[in-house]
Amino acid sequence: MPRTIQGKYVTEASKTFQKGDDAWRSGAYDDARKYYEKAASLYHDDKDIEGEAFVLTRLGELELSLDDFERSRKSLDAAAELVRHEQFGQNTYAEALIKLSKTEAAAGDLETALVKIKDAQKIAAAIGSKDLEGDAYDHEAFVFLMRNQEKEALEAYAKAAELFRRDGTSLKEASVLRAMARIEMKNRNFDTAHDLLERCRDLYRENGDLLGEASALSAIGSLRYVIRDIANARKALMKSVYLYGKVSHHFAEAEALLYLARVEAFNREQGDFERAKAHYKRSIDLFDFLQNDTMKKAVLEEYHNFLNRAACEG
Repeated sequence: MPRTIQGKYVTEASKTFQKGDDAWRSGAYDDARKYYEKAASLYHDDKDIEGEAFVLTRLGELELSLDDFERSRKSLDAAAELVRHEQFGQNTYAEALIKLSKTEAAAGDLETALVKIKDAQKIAAAIGSKDLEGDAYDHEAFVFLMRNQEKEALEAYAKAAELFRRDGTSLKEASVLRAMARIEMKNRNFDTAHDLLERCRDLYRENGDLLGEASALSAIGSLRYVIRDIANARKALMKSVYLYGKVSHHFAEAEALLYLARVEAFNREQGDFERAKAHYKRSIDLFDFLQNDTMKKAVLEEYHNFLNRAACEG
């Protein structure tokens, strides 16, 4: 494994590995590839099998991010083979298998992706890594969705959420619950979706993740709007807008303002047309500030349609 003391890389191999990470983050992908390849060679010379496999796994991730599936597959296969029979390397083996499954899914080979992810689940369960096992079920759900198997996807997501809950990795649990809620909303299972989103919101709030909480509130508000619970839709979306503004996520804030405008524009009895105008204008201003002409134009058109409707309603 990359060697560190108090967070600092100390061997030549680990320092080279860090250079690869730094290059990747800065967008210097060719340099990152070279550093990773050199680091893998250095770990090999040091007879550090797990370190070599770890670096090859990271290299496979890099190639996947660049949509070079053949290179990604080659690197990840090599990583998996290195630690397949090493007891101390089973964690890295499971990680390599998960990323191999992601590569196969991205390349369109969903059958192989499922085989790889099933193998990863078995390895993660055998070593007692609930976090890795949860990651494996999370990705399996994604593959099932690609195959339009929503029932199986929900079952896999539920397993992932439970594993993350037991492991205490609550932000991952929240992300999975959010994905489950999207499916339930699509299938108009609104009560179930709402319960999932409330739990998701609680987890984000417990972790101090304002962006996550804002996203969950936006989804809750949208759901409430669909079922015509205008008062609670307004309440959730107002809080969402506030939190998005607090973390300066202007695009999401503009979207939430658009949803809030629709809530207020619902009718004169339950909504507030003056507030609707203000929310539409603020959304338009934010999209203009972001130079997102497509969204600005779409919201402007919706705003003008609303004004025409409001005038007709007198």
